[in-house]
Parts: sequence; structure tokens; C-alpha cells
Amino acid sequence: MTNGSLRSVWGAADRALRRAWWAVRTPPRRLRFTREGKVFVGITFGVGVAAVNTGNNLLYLVLGLLLSIVILSGVLSEIALRGLEFQRRLPRRAYAGSPALVEIEVHNTKRWAPSYSIEVEDRLDRRRTDKRCYFLKVSAGARQTAAYRRVAPVRGSERYLALRVATRFPFGLFEKWREVRMPEEQLVYPSPRRAPGAASNAVVAGEQVSREERGHADIDGVRELADGDPVRDIHWPKTASAGKLIARERRREGARAVRIDVANALPEGGDVPAAKERVEEEIRRVAGIALEALRGGAAVKIVAQVSAHEGAGVLDARPGGGAADRVLSFLARLPPEPVVPVEATAGAPRAP
Repeated sequence: MTNGSLRSVWGAADRALRRAWWAVRTPPRRLRFTREGKVFVGITFGVGVAAVNTGNNLLYLVLGLLLSIVILSGVLSEIALRGLEFQRRLPRRAYAGSPALVEIEVHNTKRWAPSYSIEVEDRLDRRRTDKRCYFLKVSAGARQTAAYRRVAPVRGSERYLALRVATRFPFGLFEKWREVRMPEEQLVYPSPRRAPGAASNAVVAGEQVSREERGHADIDGVRELADGDPVRDIHWPKTASAGKLIARERRREGARAVRIDVANALPEGGDVPAAKERVEEEIRRVAGIALEALRGGAAVKIVAQVSAHEGAGVLDARPGGGAADRVLSFLARLPPEPVVPVEATAGAPRAP
């Protein structure tokens, strides 16, 4: 057996063990008493003791009524949680410290029974979420969508683990919930910031590139055809493959090529959290300068002092479709890892 086959078998076994461990940690249903439920159970216990001691038929009748409410609560809450399918829609771009909407869609696949009072909470790895989505009623066979506002505390990768689906239907005596495993990952961009006078410090090399008129300039890439673009700029092979009009992206007349250095190396010794905060401000500043340069038609070269992998510390980006995302993705992954506030991780779950 080759090394590649061994790695494939080992990877499959590792994934199976992770799924088994997740299943052990997360049973199909969990239950806890609410404050009202504790009072109700206490009353039920007291009536039961009184009925046994006195033999009063009326007390036995009341006890049977109370126990039937408990049983009915368990059955109806189970019906409410069954047959629900979920889909999470993450925002196309998420910036650290800025609110973004995360959509949760629920589909009730039951043919006859609706689901009432469904509360959905996202579970993130080492992150705390305070916002939840609430669905008062999801009719049989229907789909409903709700959104919650999430503020990512820092740049970098965020791992979504599962959805916590809970209900207190019908009497609010118990809260029953289950976890729906939905692993997903999103890259959080640094929030661009432009400080006065930052460009002169960040641009180490700048070259003015003179071009002829737009129709004869060098081609930098392709993008979707915009209003006012000449027909001669249409890239017909790309248009045929994409099913929409694609234009050649030409370098603008007088465009510049700029280089931006990122000072993201931590000094030896000293206050590490303070140094990391300075690096975060540097990354945000560089993001603002780079995006402004791209909007002005300049080609951007970003050089980082430290990178996660050897040879991955340089990025070349030219104006055009996707350049801003490439720049922000590059900056979001730069070391060191930012310091996450304590309040953003308190009581947060961890990936299995």
C-alpha cells in the first residue's frame, strides 16, 4: 500500500472517530427545567406525597392531571423539534468589529404538524454568540428565514460548528434542544483604516506607468462588462464559457504600481498583547491604503515581514474583479494571531 493510500485511510478513520466523538458528546436530545418547570415539578411531587399518605381520590385525580401535563409537554416538544432542516447563509464579506447579517433558513419537512416556538442559536469554535433567531410558527412543508446580527471580534478564520435548536413549547415547563452539526468556515477581513499621512510611510516604491489611450493599453485581466465599455473590449471566449458578457480589463492611463510593506513582526520580549494590537492597527492601515490604490487604478504589491508559510508573504494585485478580496484575504491570514477579547470567548464551545 502506497503512502498516499495510507494517508487516505488514516484520514477517513480520523474523520469517523471525530464523528463518533461528536455523537457521544451531543446526545439526540437534551432537557432542562425552566424556573416555572421546577415549581410545577415541586407541586406535582407534593400532591403525590399527599395522595399516597391520605389515599384521597381527588388528590390522585389532580396528580394524574399534573403528570399528564408533563407527558403532553414532552410529546409536543418532540414533535416540534422533529422534521426540521436548516441552512445557514453567511455574509459574502465580514469585517472585524463591523456587524454583518447571518441568515438561518428552516424547512419543516413534516406533512401535517407545524412546529411552534423554535429558537436557533449558532455555535462557533472558541467564539461566543449572543444573538439568536426565533420562529414562532413554521407550518407543515413551509420554509422560513430569519437573520441575526453578528460582530466578529477579530480578523482571521471563524469556524461554525453547529446549530442549537431549542423549544419551550407548549407550556414553558422544560427547554428541550438538539444540536444540528453544520461545520462551515468564514474568513473575517480586517477593517480598512486610512490614517493621515500613512501613504508616504507605507509606499516604499512607486512607479508611474504611462500608457496609450484606453483601447490600446496592456490587458491586466478580465471582468464583467460594465455600462459604457466599448464593444471591442469584449472577451468573446470568456463570454461564451461564462454565459455573460466579459470584458478585458485594461490598465488605466497613468496607472501606478506601488509597493506596501507590512510591519507585522513582533519584537522580542516586551508587552506581547500591546505589540499585537499595534500589528492589528498596521494591518488595518495597510488594508485602507491598498484598497484606495486599487480604486485609483494602481497595481499593488504587498510585502509582509512575517508570513504563515515560506514564500507566502508577498501578494501582487492588479485592479479588476476580485482584487480587493485577494488583498483583504491575504491580510486576514497574516500572523500573528490577534488577541481575542475575553468576553468574546467566555463559555464558548470548542471543536471536537
